[in-house]
Amino acid sequence: MRQHRSALWLAASAALFATPAAVVAQRAPSPNDAPPSVATPPPPGAKPRGREAPKPETRAEALTRLYGQLAAAPDATASQRIVQEIEVVWSQTASPTAMLLLNRALVAANEKNFDLSLQFLDTVTELYPDWSEGFNRRAYLYVVKLDYGRALGDLRRVLALDPNNFRALEGLVQVLRTMGQDKAALDVVRTLVKAHPFSPGAQETLKQLEEAVDGRGI
Repeated sequence: MRQHRSALWLAASAALFATPAAVVAQRAPSPNDAPPSVATPPPPGAKPRGREAPKPETRAEALTRLYGQLAAAPDATASQRIVQEIEVVWSQTASPTAMLLLNRALVAANEKNFDLSLQFLDTVTELYPDWSEGFNRRAYLYVVKLDYGRALGDLRRVLALDPNNFRALEGLVQVLRTMGQDKAALDVVRTLVKAHPFSPGAQETLKQLEEAVDGRGI
């Protein structure tokens, strides 16, 4: 039990303190970057040529596509590339305020001011109850604070909003194991390996839980 708890605390700390992928993706341009291409505008009165540009994917459409690719990924390298794309989409929100609050929560957490971080995350989840990333980050903060009951509540909220959210599934497996709920953890890890077959340690965890719950490997 103590070993599970230590591993869970370390995993939660890493997940909580990670910089949102959307922020990383929006880096400042380098002087060595190629200048953006600018299309030559058509002359006045010219008729448009070719087909209209396709509509951009919605957030939900992008996640559906990427989750499908992740479940069918041929190897860990391809899987990691898809994971990075998914994390960018997770971090996207229509509100700059949400990202500002989340970033302040992460700064406070990095400074070990967990109470202040929790205040920011509480505000995020109250103002943006449909944005799963706020609940996911708060769940990991609760784990760091050893408040597993509230962590479970937030992880389940994430999965209600986004059933294929493998980070929430990973967290839920570890919290349930730490609480001694191996049968429930087994059900969750089976879902996890279907959604993300190359989730680090998931296959080994599945084997351990099958042996613990069923008394044998399957």
